[in-house]
Amino acid sequence: MKINDVKTEDIILKAAEDEFLEKGYSNAKMLSIARRAGVAHSMLHYYFRSKENLFQTIFARKMQLFIPTYEDLFEKQLSFVDVLRGIRDARDRFLWSQNSRMPYFILTEILSNKKNRGIIFEVLEKNAPQQMFRLKEMLNDEIAKGNIRPVDFLDFMMLLITMDAASLSAIFICKDADTLDNDLIKNLHDIYKEHNIQLILEALRP
Repeated sequence: MKINDVKTEDIILKAAEDEFLEKGYSNAKMLSIARRAGVAHSMLHYYFRSKENLFQTIFARKMQLFIPTYEDLFEKQLSFVDVLRGIRDARDRFLWSQNSRMPYFILTEILSNKKNRGIIFEVLEKNAPQQMFRLKEMLNDEIAKGNIRPVDFLDFMMLLITMDAASLSAIFICKDADTLDNDLIKNLHDIYKEHNIQLILEALRP
């Protein structure tokens, strides 16, 4: 791919991400994305063919950025619960680095779209196979011990990625509103984190 092609593709992806985060997948329009990117409408179809492909490209790239944030967890001798906490913390760090609308976007677009859930699994398996294998081993071991209920691995990953995203969205809104000081925002996030892990453990209870 030529340098100009890469630049154009990145400009389109940024414009599309802004459009999806602002309007959601259903209300986002290819013409509006083209206008944001400053390119002809036909260029979107040339590079991505459809709104669905464009959306899934953005989604896959986000997941590829997320994966390195938790890779070193499995180099430590951690309990299953501590690994869950580590993945949750990695998720939150990643979301804090993104647009503040990202948690709500995840909540509404990923949970409601089965195809997107499949994309998450494909990207994780492709880019972090050893980590996914180890996590699956730990999950199956906890199930065998009777510590958690039998659960499909993809459903388990969706639980870790999306659980309590609504609460995180609320914290992001408070942060963006700039009406609460940073210490209070941090306290809210600390309370949320413990609430979040308890929700996950409760959802996995036999």
